Amino acid sequence: MLVLGSVSGAAVFLMLHGAFGDDPALTERIASLEQQLSAKDLQISFLRERRRVARLTVLDQVEDATRPGGKQTRVLFQELDSQGQPYNEGQSFTFDGDLLYIDALVIQFDDQFVAANDLLRGSSLLLFRRLFGEYQNPADGFVLDPVGQTPVPYAADGTVSAFHRDLWQHFWDYAQNPAVVREAGVRAMHGEAPFLKLAAGQVYEMELRTSGGLSLRPVTP
Repeated sequence: MLVLGSVSGAAVFLMLHGAFGDDPALTERIASLEQQLSAKDLQISFLRERRRVARLTVLDQVEDATRPGGKQTRVLFQELDSQGQPYNEGQSFTFDGDLLYIDALVIQFDDQFVAANDLLRGSSLLLFRRLFGEYQNPADGFVLDPVGQTPVPYAADGTVSAFHRDLWQHFWDYAQNPAVVREAGVRAMHGEAPFLKLAAGQVYEMELRTSGGLSLRPVTP
């Protein structure tokens, strides 16, 4: 709706400008409104694009009465770039059963920074910690992002902000210190471990949008 409003609003501005182009006050007002619309469009784009996405493909499921859950599932974990393409070949994991947990660390910032498109604190951050099956000890799960290090997608250009690096290195220390969290503009720092019952041949996407938590959903293979 905001996008449509921006388009229709721009059309009205152009008509008004054509009719009253010689009125300095009106021209200034139109320019101000156009800047506001541009900022809103930028914010919408920012909210949609600044996210972290991964794909989970179920490679096969094998019935095996000797294993917990009566089957084994093999999956392929791939992280995707902003164009929806995998960064690399990904990692393959096999676990007992068909229920898989995605263990992650999340940093969410105050809404004021999201609204302002703040480059440091304008989007939630996510660290994919590990995957583990229903019958697997979480501590023995499959490691994804090393805890304490800035995830690679947040340093795609080879640079890492000192602010983000510090948050990841001292995640749990800061998460338990309200004063530090408040000073950094953080709304919440915590772990998340959503889980899915996986079906043979299915593909799933894990996504963290700018202002939300981690979501999981099946997609068309």
